Amino acid sequence: MISPQLLESGLGTSLRSGPNLRQPRPLRPLRSFQRHGGWEILRLGAVGAAYCTVQKTMRRAAISTEVVTPGIEKKEVEVKHEKHDSFNWEKQWYPVLPLSMLHGSGPEPIKLLNKDLVLWKDGPDGDWRCTSGICPHRLAPLAHGRVNSNGELMCRFHGWCFKGNGLCSKVPMAEGDEEATAKLVGQDCSKLASYPTKTKKGLLFVWPHDSAEEADKKEPFVPEELSESPNWSCFDVPAGWRVWLEQSWDPSHAPFLHQYALPNFAPEYASAMEPFEIQDLGDEGLSVKHGGYMQTNMGMKADRRFMPPCANSTAYRYPDGRIIGFNFYFVPTEPGKVRQITTSYFVPSNTEEKQKNQLSGNMMQMSKVVLQGGLVS
Repeated sequence: MISPQLLESGLGTSLRSGPNLRQPRPLRPLRSFQRHGGWEILRLGAVGAAYCTVQKTMRRAAISTEVVTPGIEKKEVEVKHEKHDSFNWEKQWYPVLPLSMLHGSGPEPIKLLNKDLVLWKDGPDGDWRCTSGICPHRLAPLAHGRVNSNGELMCRFHGWCFKGNGLCSKVPMAEGDEEATAKLVGQDCSKLASYPTKTKKGLLFVWPHDSAEEADKKEPFVPEELSESPNWSCFDVPAGWRVWLEQSWDPSHAPFLHQYALPNFAPEYASAMEPFEIQDLGDEGLSVKHGGYMQTNMGMKADRRFMPPCANSTAYRYPDGRIIGFNFYFVPTEPGKVRQITTSYFVPSNTEEKQKNQLSGNMMQMSKVVLQGGLVS
């Protein structure tokens, strides 16, 4: 039996189950991972985690807040609940698109935490902006508009224009009417919600909350090992945040699921894994060390890092000095969907010739089973 919690479409209530995209609210921190079977997830994979979750659910269901016996007065049973600090899903940096996939000045529509947003550049040499994707006038989608010569976002429906901070700068049909202009231009009633943005190592990040000061104090997570311009891939996929994040922490599936897709991956090569070494980093995520999962990589040492809200960075270190690095982002866009943004890198062994022309893209090198994302010297 698979736990319904594993199948829910990213609509959980904590970092364990994913963001509540229907009604965003403060959520529990990463420590709920340990209380609710997170460590089993890391070691046993999704199916093992499902079993653990089912068992915990059954045990919780067996506990009632009151005991009722015929002929005997009801007796209240005290149930203790642990208090947890909140985790704010909106006050986080999310990668939304590689810069290489942003053309011209936009506008480019995106979904993030079930919000309709639009990306656009406020001029040829300006900055990328992120605002609400819906015009406050008649609720027209701003992604169908354009960026004018002043670097302002113009709605296609009635030509209302907006600055990078979201303020309305022009209402064409109100020109010449001082009273109407005073009520609409530069006023809160006509302002778009505007969100902080940052670019880092070829990615555009969005902070989907208007707390710009808090955003300035926090840097988006990108592994230092990556080059300044990695070869990122990006695609939208079904299933929620939790399902994708769990499977990326489940290496034991590889020899089975990736047979035929990757060389030297086959069920007959599978080997039982040793327990993970886990370090709980609190609100900064967690780190894990583990060994191989196939006969062909038993000497490998893996270092994994989960960084909230959606990053999984992994480095496989081989005895001959090779390092294969993976970096995944599972960005919660809307219920039942995530945007998966990935790249990888490869460090050759000391005795291996560095053939850079053979290491491009996000495919596997057939002879050595290494991800071809970028060569790190």
